[in-house]
This record gives sequence, structure tokens and C-alpha cells, in this order.
Amino acid sequence: MPTKLMQRNGFGKAGKAVKVNINSHKVESWPTKTVYQYDVLIGSGAEKRGLIKAVWESKPVQDIVGPGFIFDGNKIGWSMTQLQRDPKLHVDLDAVNNKPPRMKNGVPMPDTHRVRIVQAKKINLEVLRAYLQRETDFSDDVLQCINFLDHLLRETPSKYMINLRRSYFSRVADIQERTLLGGGIEAMKGVYQSLRTAEGQKLVINVDVSNSCFWQESSIAHLAFQISGRPNQTQFLSDAMNVPSGQSEPPLWRFLRRLKKNKFFVNHRGLGAKRLHTIMDISNKDSDNYKFTVTNKETGQGTEMSIAQYFHKKYNVRLNNPKLPLLVTAKKGEVYPMELAFMSSGQRYPFKLTEDQTTKMIKFAVSRPNERKDAIDFGLSKLKWQHDPYLKNYGMKINPNMISTNARILSPPEVLFAKGATAKPMFSGRWDLRGKVFFKPNEAILKSWGVCVMSGDQGGSQRAVPSEEQVIAFLQNFIKLYQGHGGRIENKKPNIIRGIPDTAKAIEFTFKSAGDQVQLRPQMLIVIVTNKSADVYQRIKKNCDCRWGVMSQVVMASNVQKNAPQYCSNVLMKFNCKLGGTTSTIKVAKPYFEVPTMIIGADVSHPAPGSPQASMAALTMSMDMTASRYAAAVQSNGYRLEMITPHNIETMTGPLLQNWMENVGAGRMPKHVYYFRDGVSEAQYGPLLKNEVADLKKVFSDKVGGKLELMPKITVIVAEKRHHIRFFPPNGPAADKNGNPVPGTIVDRDVTHPFENDLYLCSHVAIQGTARPTHYHMIMDEANIPIDKYQQLLYEHCYQYQRATTPVSLFPAVYYAHLASLRAVSHVDEPVTRTWYERRQLEERPGVPVRNPDTETLTEAPPLLKMQPQNRIGLGMWYI
Repeated sequence: MPTKLMQRNGFGKAGKAVKVNINSHKVESWPTKTVYQYDVLIGSGAEKRGLIKAVWESKPVQDIVGPGFIFDGNKIGWSMTQLQRDPKLHVDLDAVNNKPPRMKNGVPMPDTHRVRIVQAKKINLEVLRAYLQRETDFSDDVLQCINFLDHLLRETPSKYMINLRRSYFSRVADIQERTLLGGGIEAMKGVYQSLRTAEGQKLVINVDVSNSCFWQESSIAHLAFQISGRPNQTQFLSDAMNVPSGQSEPPLWRFLRRLKKNKFFVNHRGLGAKRLHTIMDISNKDSDNYKFTVTNKETGQGTEMSIAQYFHKKYNVRLNNPKLPLLVTAKKGEVYPMELAFMSSGQRYPFKLTEDQTTKMIKFAVSRPNERKDAIDFGLSKLKWQHDPYLKNYGMKINPNMISTNARILSPPEVLFAKGATAKPMFSGRWDLRGKVFFKPNEAILKSWGVCVMSGDQGGSQRAVPSEEQVIAFLQNFIKLYQGHGGRIENKKPNIIRGIPDTAKAIEFTFKSAGDQVQLRPQMLIVIVTNKSADVYQRIKKNCDCRWGVMSQVVMASNVQKNAPQYCSNVLMKFNCKLGGTTSTIKVAKPYFEVPTMIIGADVSHPAPGSPQASMAALTMSMDMTASRYAAAVQSNGYRLEMITPHNIETMTGPLLQNWMENVGAGRMPKHVYYFRDGVSEAQYGPLLKNEVADLKKVFSDKVGGKLELMPKITVIVAEKRHHIRFFPPNGPAADKNGNPVPGTIVDRDVTHPFENDLYLCSHVAIQGTARPTHYHMIMDEANIPIDKYQQLLYEHCYQYQRATTPVSLFPAVYYAHLASLRAVSHVDEPVTRTWYERRQLEERPGVPVRNPDTETLTEAPPLLKMQPQNRIGLGMWYI
């Protein structure tokens, strides 16, 4: 495998040249002097960030380091001034703050901390200039230069704003910068900035809007009720300490533990200053039954009393809800009642949002291009680059105007259906299916299929369940439209099963009824549900995929009742693909690929923090000569592991490769393989080649018996959407009616990598908000693909996404892998996974080991349930 990523071998030339503004700013100058890097040790090195900050900002330390010294808040500092000696001192925070020392048993306990500052290295910023001018390779020295400049950039805003990595939020946000999401959570709008090396021998600062979720500054008792999901305070108080039989703690605590590690303050004493405490755990006792001994200082006698009695006697505070669990703090033996504690502001909420919260968050975050540009300008006004004392001190100047780059607009392809019919979306980015026949109908005539109408017992309403007449009318319309699109149906009156409340039994009865009707194993089940419950959906898919091995299509009851032709046609695109058909492809004058070509997409999805589920790996593989249809394989991939394991690469690729050879390659291997990988960071590009791509090559090598002449050439591309680059085209042909770039807008200069082969492509029309281009980074290419052909492939294949009548924003192979990795959750063996997760948690606690480390590993998650093989649905588009 190559040890270096491939370099750019040219720029694209195809398309119409246009000018586009990009939310990045050129660094006009940066320091050229030597910068000294220091190791900073405060105390033992294990001190909390708050204490480190207090010691560092104290006058004795600042007198030594002087103005302009940058500190990362942990262990590293930088300065253009070389300190005369490695300073060593002790800082007494009590003396600094003019406070008497804390007394313990009559003995003063000074708040003294050791500080040591040691020069670690010299950073020669000339190395960064040399790298940008290709006089030296990328190295740790270049990385250290970038790291220093990044900290220089964030030093000032982090002092007066809430700093979350590279995003900054106002400590006192304006009303337009925040919104309540419910459940004790609020969303805030801030500004993002990041320094990058860029094409054209320059540095740029990417500036964008940033949105994040925070805990509200509110009573923790109130927050606990809000996150509990209980309908009212009475139910919440009842469940707070209720331990069901066979369980070790109240189920409610699963929600309450989200409060851990957050800081709070109490104000029952009415003092002005807010002393912050940290929630370390939730106590299994409440304020009535947690008792301790209070010693009378005058008599020395001890009296046992409860927390509730103590607060009433000492502070004249009578607790309203003494049955709530107590908050355990970091200080040994210190607990507080929830109702007296208040969440400190500016603390990020890291957990998965509810469906309602997500809807509100999207509404808050979405903005049209002109609104987003205004928000970016507002963020720039808060960063105040021109007035930043640290930037001035180090000689760093940034152009306040956005970069204007030379972009290109690629010509949109025509979409090809059966009988030579085409759709010509041009730059509208959409077409419709009226009068269109699918490019390829279902492989086998649809004979054996059934309809299951789920009752309202699965979380919906009985009133939402469609009537028999409504279901029949929907099926008649559905069948008529499918035949109009070229679908082949023999059985036009499938059995309709309804009234079975249990999901598994309902699917079983429908499956058997469909098979008995025509004496043939069912090919498809339509399942009508009354709500969007993820649990119900996953149970349906688990039963259909893993128990019965039958394709399934879930539809909402409300849409069955409306029976709109456009909805039916949209569902039929998926329906036809699951039955082996193809919606459409792109029109080309000659075969798209000059040699037999396979496209593979791969993705790994991760669970929300605190979830017992493993990460899910998915691999998709094209299954026709035009790379329109894709099969998919999924498997658990350890716990939060991003690299797909060698075992998964082997077991997922093998069966799909064999199927490709039998049905596409005429028994031969492909000559060229594209490997599209989603969701890996730049730091993982090297490990991706060393691990996943090497494992993929081994699968191919084993298949051809090690014969090099039969090995396919591999092209590896990373597709990434988690970035902050946005295009702002001027009014005219480069912009749509909302101000977004038209589909096909491509940028490969000014904000791309200085030397490597990457680009940004906007292939879609943004339905709402500002379009986010996809970043494609080619890191290996054994086939030496011409630049324009490669860029054409990226764009045109976005018109081949089989379940949409618009070009999509992401290359379909990767898009399908993302869908499959999310669908893999339906295949989890829940009892086994739950046991595995509980053992993982036990192992993190001190005590007796719960496994034999020589024979067991808990990083490898339990495998998913296997898909029932009889219908071979695993080799089709089951995930779409």
C-alpha cells in the first residue's frame, strides 16, 4: 500500500466557468519569527481545568510569562519571547484573592499550587511557508506550526465566549441567537472558525455559522422532570425512587444520569457569588432518609438528622420534594437536594435529541444563503480579528472579505427510462415520473404478496387505521400505477390481514397467508402503520429480513387514506428496486465504463452516547454494468470503531463479489474498482489505506489465487459532508432562485488541499436552507483516471439515485451505505447485545473481572442476526 496520499495531477476543465464566493478568508500575513513552545505543569498534572485556569490567570504567573503568552488551558504554551529560565513557583490562591486559608481541625490549609514552565521546542514558522511552496514535505514540524496558529486564532475569543472546539457562542446570547427545544434544552447559534492550508500557496480561515445544544440554566429538579419524559410532576415524583422487582435502581435514573458531570450552583444562602459544584452521581437516597451526624461546635455533641431536617434547621428552608434523589458532588460526603441546585449556563447537551427537539433544532438552524451570509458577518463582528491583541502581537492579518474563486458548472445529464424515454432536468434539479416507464421492471412477475394493516395498539390510534375499503382503493391505485410504470403483476388481489396487535404475529400471519394464496413463497409484504414509531418499524424489518426473508415496504396509514398518485409513484420506485428493478439510469452515447467496473460504498454509523448498541458497518456493491443497482451487507463493528474490521471486510465483500462475478462479470473479476468511503477524517486517510483498502485487496487476491494480472485496479475516494464550506454565488446563471449554487457547481481551487486531489461538488438543489457541497478526496488511484472523467462520474451518478426524482447531494454508493448502516439496527440481537453492553459497563468498574481476557474480547460486539437466505434478499436492495 502507498505510504503517501496521491497528489493532484491537474484541475478540471469541463463546464462553464463562473465566479463563486466561499465562506473562507485569506490569511494575508502570519508570524515569521521563531515561536517558543513550553510545557506547563500546574500541580500534579491531574488538576481540573477550572483550577488550572485560576492558577494560570493569577498575578504571580502572569508577571512571569508576560503579555502575549498563549496557553491551551491544559499543558502547552507558546510565546515569541524566550523566558530567561524555566520558571518554578508556588501560587497561593488564598493570598492572591485576599482570603484567609481554609481551616481543618484548627490548622490552616493554604490553597497553594506548584507551577513549572519548561521550554520544550522552538517552532520555526518558516517551515510552513516552505511546505506551501513545495520546498519540503508535510511533517510534524509543519503540523506544529498549524497547531500554534490555530491556538493563536482561538486565544482571544475563548476568553469572552463559550468555546466548543472551533466554535464560539455568546455567554449572554441575543434572542435571535437562541431558542428553547423543550426538555430543559436550548439551541444556540454561534460562529465557527478553522485555519486550513489551501491551494495557491496560502492559508485560509473557514468561517461559518455553528449551532449547538445546551442545558438551560434552570432548577435541576425541573430539568430532571423535563428529561424524564413523565407526563406530570406526580408521576415523576412517584417514579423517582421506585425500584421495580428484580431491578437494582429506578428506571428513571437512566435519564437522570444525563445530568452527571455538569456543574451547578445553589443559592439557598442568598450569597452573591456562585460557587460551582460538579454532579458526580445520583444518590440512591433522598433528603428524608439520607442521615448524617451534625456536631455542635460549642458542646461537641453530635445529632443525627436527615438532609431535609438539616436545611430546615440551619437555613430555614423547607424542601417541597424531599423524596427526590440527591446529587452527589466531587467532594467526599457532599450531597445536595435537586430542588436547591441550579444548572450553570453554557454547558453543552451531548445526547441524542427527541424527534420533536430535532424538528425544532432544524427549524432554528436552517437559513437561506443570504441569511446565512448575514449570520457569518455577524459572527465575524464578534471575532474582531482587526482588534485582536494576540493577532496584532504576532503579526497575523486576515482579509475580512470572502474568497472569490473560479468555479465551474458541469452540464447536467439526461435521465433515461425504458423505451428510450428521457427526462431533461437541466439546472432545475428535478423531474417527474408521469408517463415514465421504469428503466427495468421487477425481475420476476409479482405473484405472491400480501398486505398487513397494523392495529393502533403499536403506539398509534385505532381511528388512524384505514378501513378495508380505503386499503382496497389504495391497492387498486397502486397496482394501476405500477403497471403504468412497467411493473409486472399477476396477482392483483393480495390477501389483506388486519386486527393482529402483536407485530411478530401479524407479520407471520401475513407471510403465511400470502404464500398459501398462490402456493408460492412470498416476494413482498406491504405493511401499513399508523405512526412513525422507530420501534415498530424495526420490529417489522427484523421479522421480514431475518425471520422470513421477504422484501417489505412500510407505508403510513394517513398516506393510504389520501391515496395520492404522486405518493404511490414515489413508493413504487423503492418497491420496484426491492423486486429487482431499476428506476432509471443516465443517458450516455457509449458504455459508461470502458472496462468491467465495480463501485463499492462503505460507511460506519455510531450510536448516540450512552446507547448499548454497537457501531454498524455497511458495504454496498454495484450489481449492474451501469452501477445503478447496489446490493448491501451489514455487520456490527465493535463499539465506536470507525475502521471496518478485517473480518467484516472479508465476510461482507466475499458473497457480494461472488454475486457480481456471476451476474455482472460473466464469471470474471472486475478490471477497475472504485472504493467510496464515507465519514473518515483526514487523520484517518492513512489508516484507511493501511487497513480497509489492504483488507479489500486481500479479498481480491484470495479470489484470483494471488495472480497479479487478474487483480483489479483500485481507486479510493473519501466522501465527506461534515464540513463548513459553503458556496455563495452572485445573482445570475450560477445561482438558483434561493441564492444557492445550481447543481453541478464544482470548486477545486483556493479552498482545497494545497497538493492533494480533492474538490467540492454541489450536485443537488437544496430544498431548504443553504446547500452543503460534498467534499470528495481521492487518496489513491491505480487506474489514473482523467480528471474531467472522474468529476463527471461524481456528478452524473448523483442522477442515478433510485428512490428520488432529483439529483442527490452524495454519491449513491455512499448514500446507500449510509442507509444500510442505519437499517442494520433492525438486525440487532437485542438480548445478546444488552448482556454484552452490561458486561462492558461492569468491566469499567473496579472489582472482579467479568471475562477471561485470554479468550474473550468485549470490543468486538455480538454479530447481527443473519438475514434469512432462502429468497436471497441480502443480494438485493432490501435497505432502500
